[in-house]
Amino acid sequence: MYKTIKIPEEAYEEAKLLSEELEKSKTIAGVFNVNLSTAISYAITKMLENMRKRKRFISSAGSWKDIENLDKIKEEIYLDRKISKRKEVLI
Repeated sequence: MYKTIKIPEEAYEEAKLLSEELEKSKTIAGVFNVNLSTAISYAITKMLENMRKRKRFISSAGSWKDIENLDKIKEEIYLDRKISKRKEVLI
């Protein structure tokens, strides 16, 4: 389903540039002729995907605050980091 929308001239020019870049870089698999609606749809999809990733990242902030023995977990992490996992090279 298509909808007609009004956008500023500057946004229209940027959408044209985006469609040309997408066509050149073949970013969208199987699409060789990228029209404006495809470019705008691609941009919106990518923006929504980035917003969702950011929301998931932000929602995880502070999720460790209620864990008991957090100091013990931190201590174990730092001790594990001190152990070298690489083999010693003899010359």
